[in-house]
Amino acid sequence: MDKSRSLVADALERSGVRVQTLVLLRWIAITGQLATIAFVGLYLQFPLPWAALISAIAAAAVLNVGLATLYPRNARLEGREALLHLMFDMAQAGIMLFLTGGLTNPFAVLLLVPITISATLLSARAMLLMMALGLTVLVIESRMPLPLPWRGAPIEMPEIYHFGIFIAIANGMIFIAGYVWLVSAESRRRAQALIATQAALERESRLSALGALAAAAAHELGGPLGTITLIAHELVEQLGNDPDFGDDVRLLEAEAARSRAILVGIARRAEAEDPFPLLTIDALLHEVVHGVTPSRVPIVIDTAQAPELRLRRTPELLHGLNNLVSNAVRHAGSKVEIRLEANSSEIRLRVSDDGAGFDRELLPHLGEPYLGPSRSRSGSTGLGIFIATTLLERTGAHLEFGNRPHGGARVDIRWQRSHIEATTPLNVP
Repeated sequence: MDKSRSLVADALERSGVRVQTLVLLRWIAITGQLATIAFVGLYLQFPLPWAALISAIAAAAVLNVGLATLYPRNARLEGREALLHLMFDMAQAGIMLFLTGGLTNPFAVLLLVPITISATLLSARAMLLMMALGLTVLVIESRMPLPLPWRGAPIEMPEIYHFGIFIAIANGMIFIAGYVWLVSAESRRRAQALIATQAALERESRLSALGALAAAAAHELGGPLGTITLIAHELVEQLGNDPDFGDDVRLLEAEAARSRAILVGIARRAEAEDPFPLLTIDALLHEVVHGVTPSRVPIVIDTAQAPELRLRRTPELLHGLNNLVSNAVRHAGSKVEIRLEANSSEIRLRVSDDGAGFDRELLPHLGEPYLGPSRSRSGSTGLGIFIATTLLERTGAHLEFGNRPHGGARVDIRWQRSHIEATTPLNVP
């Protein structure tokens, strides 16, 4: 679990936007701005403040060239750097609008673009800073812009119209930024939690591969050890009765033979072992419990209804159950119970404790990654339960979370018997 959290933290630190992506987006904006003022000023013959407009566009172009030059193509802008660049884009768009009519300019809606991009990349605090800048730009655009370029006298819009445009764009900023941030934050949390899930699976897979590694090591060491054994045997024949070296060479031969026997035994056990062996449910649950020992409270296992029920010991099943039992042990008052029930169609497993139980506000959200302090009063992120849910659902399980009537939390896990039960013979040595 510590490694899972480390990977998640690393993913959090590396969130941001690639320099290449930001450069491309800004070149698109610059091209659009140049095309627009060229069409309006040269084709429509509207008067424009050319020097100021070209200067604003040139500033964006210079920044883009510097960004593309100073950073590698695959570098990422994160945190404060990404915020500063998006703030520049907002300010540059505000200057362009200020010079061409402010909120009466139909292109005022493009102020939403930097806000929307920031909502997909930045933290909540950074996004609020972008929102504050955007609203400030809106106020300036609504109060003191230069006139909208027009043939003849500039159009005078009613004050109520200016106010309506201001409210519309401000609401668009708030709604779009909030909606996009919530959706992207949920996506990031799920992606980060899946990184932790993958790390847990990789850990279990590596443990399962140790047997194969032991077999390979035994075969590789067999050759050199055979040579050592042969030489030791010849030394015994020649020096076995020597008063100075006899005892040493006999000991050398005995230890070489012992080492060879150990390697042969390791190789045989590893080759005979299935990476995902069949176990009775009773043996599997005891292995899960052993993984959380020493436990601060007793863990009672009841498999009386189907003690010989056979399951395949997969990393998903083992690690998912281990997470649920560990969570129950952490919050239990005096004991944890694991109870198995089975009928002809279903297998049901309940993990329960006698602690305070799940928060009522938290129950509908269990299984989601990173619940956050606003939902979890205990300060838990919910990552462990999310990992357990994800892993067990891969085995075909359906999970339900609740509280026991007389106190304590419960997790009910249900499988279709035909889906999870192993039907091949159980290898018993």
